[in-house]
Amino acid sequence: MRKVFSIFTLAVLLLGFTACNDDNDDSRIQKITGEILNNSVDIAEGQSVYVASSPIVMEWNMLTSTISINYNVAVTGGNTATVSLTDVALNPDYTYNCYTFSAANGGTGITNLNGYYRPETGCLYIEFIVFGTHRVMSTANLYYPYLKYNITNSATGKSLESPNGEMMIYINPKNMSAQLMMGSFALSENGGTIEQVVFSGLHAEPTATGYHITYSGEEHATSADGHYTLNAFDGNISGSGKIVNGTFTINEDFNGTFNGKAFAN
Repeated sequence: MRKVFSIFTLAVLLLGFTACNDDNDDSRIQKITGEILNNSVDIAEGQSVYVASSPIVMEWNMLTSTISINYNVAVTGGNTATVSLTDVALNPDYTYNCYTFSAANGGTGITNLNGYYRPETGCLYIEFIVFGTHRVMSTANLYYPYLKYNITNSATGKSLESPNGEMMIYINPKNMSAQLMMGSFALSENGGTIEQVVFSGLHAEPTATGYHITYSGEEHATSADGHYTLNAFDGNISGSGKIVNGTFTINEDFNGTFNGKAFAN
């Protein structure tokens, strides 16, 4: 099993997910509550028109391998829709190492719903059509445990690959600020593995397939321990949130690229 940032601590801290078991069914029904991020795209224009988060309640029945989900979505500034799924079958996908689920009707005005769920990481990705006019991408935990870093030291010209890297991105839809977490990578052969480093002060711009994450250096982005400074970052989240790639610079001399996915393939 792939390691998760601080054994799920960051996911719980940033997204407020909590889980409890229903004692009436042999503790095999898990109820999960938290926040989910929704990006609404106008299909005709091919552009994102509204981003907002909303509370979500999800119930995972491990006995029947089904899932029930309920949350509201702000499609535009004035129009909302409700995702309502009851006992939808979870199908194990051994290629992507997760469960998949789908529903032709996911609520009033909601069609063509498809989802991915990985309990180990809390990654939940749902995509659907609303009123026939908007496509919504809902994501919980923009976490990428299948990620590769390639970092070059501009001072020495030496490059180093970290094939088992991790990345998590938290987006605040109120001001579209973003927080970046990077882990399981090395800047040099002698420096050891950096298990986790967190940078704030980034910005997220919604796109038709996900988000564009940038850091311009206007704010001070230094890790909590003071050892690492983020000088530049340009990342693209695509595939409705399931794919991430981009470039970055740390401590001025270390220029890196990264490519990652939320689910294996």
